[in-house]
Amino acid sequence: MAGDPGISPQGAQAIDVTGVFAVSCRHVFICPNGVVDFSKGERFRPVDVAFASPLNALYLSGLRYFVVTYDIACKYGVNFKSRCFNEDPTKALVPTPAGEMFIAFCVNKFHQESHEDNCSAKNALNYTKFVGRTCGEGVETIWAKMNWLRYSTREMGAGVRRETLSEHFNDWNWQKLINIGTFCRHKF
Repeated sequence: MAGDPGISPQGAQAIDVTGVFAVSCRHVFICPNGVVDFSKGERFRPVDVAFASPLNALYLSGLRYFVVTYDIACKYGVNFKSRCFNEDPTKALVPTPAGEMFIAFCVNKFHQESHEDNCSAKNALNYTKFVGRTCGEGVETIWAKMNWLRYSTREMGAGVRRETLSEHFNDWNWQKLINIGTFCRHKF
């Protein structure tokens, strides 16, 4: 969620939070512990932390192959393994003692047009195994419903802001859960 969290007396240079990043699964449920704040732009460490929780849980359940769609996946995925993986659990966000994890980083189809041709082809969902005809844009639909929150949360303190966002994201997941039967029936 890109948004203006509030302007302090020092102006825009003193903003603590400049946006929010959320990890969601293919069916657009927001992952537990998958929401982090951006401060001064999209740095990768907070995003790594957001990915670590669901990746750890899925890895421990036996899954080894993942496809991550992100509008800047071409840059984000470059050093992901060196930043996050290690067989020593004390040194890694995503410890992998039971075998290697395979992750493909792809750019969402809508965002591919803004990338260079070689980047688009290299990070395209169309050329990635096991994704079918996925567009990868489902995760962006969250923000169409949640962007209005920036107006009410930008002047809140950190704790109240996180609680408010958590309540809205939990409600999003609940609404998705109770309506998934209707959704699937319309899709097929």
